[in-house]
Amino acid sequence: MMKLKKILFFWIAFTTTLFAFSQEESPIDDRAKFLSEEERASFEAYAGELYEKTHFSLYLYTDDSEVRNPEPFADSLCQAGVQRDSLRAVIFIDGSSHYRYLATSPAAKKFISKEMAERLAQKYLLPEFRKDRYGQGIIVFGAELAKNVARLNDVRLSSRLPRPSKDGLPGIAWFLMIAVLATILVAFAYFARQSHRAKRREKIREFGGFPHHKMDSGFGG
Repeated sequence: MMKLKKILFFWIAFTTTLFAFSQEESPIDDRAKFLSEEERASFEAYAGELYEKTHFSLYLYTDDSEVRNPEPFADSLCQAGVQRDSLRAVIFIDGSSHYRYLATSPAAKKFISKEMAERLAQKYLLPEFRKDRYGQGIIVFGAELAKNVARLNDVRLSSRLPRPSKDGLPGIAWFLMIAVLATILVAFAYFARQSHRAKRREKIREFGGFPHHKMDSGFGG
């Protein structure tokens, strides 16, 4: 057990060192390869602008393996550079995309609460993840975090911020809608025709009655 703890400690220390070094060039360490080049550029743009205007650092770390307990890893990554950036938050996502955590430095907690992060994740990140759009979910979630931090600092980000995907109705839904509409139209035409025929038969019966007020039948009376 003690040996396992030592291995875990050295693994975290090694990982945080690499992560702290990589952040000198980019706020992203995407080892799981969730982001496309365009998505990566988008995150870097608004994260860079956020730092310039508020000195708040927003980082992204994705692990290439499953991490069932992401909290200690994310916290260690967040603390790795806290001496340099006291206002910092780390979005941590494991390779399976099932385990996630947002770590914040003590000074950053007044800008990003756990409740706010959970609310934004439920609204923006998880819907995209359920559709296997991991990169889109990450950058939209990060953008919403950045917007909230900027708003609390009375600044506005001018970078082009990503928005949630807008899915149209699937093909089967359109087919069903058209089928229902066609059924309604056919039924309407059928009953309208039946009503017209019923009225016509009624007129014929009235015309053939004895005696008829519009016609002298010729039988006297």
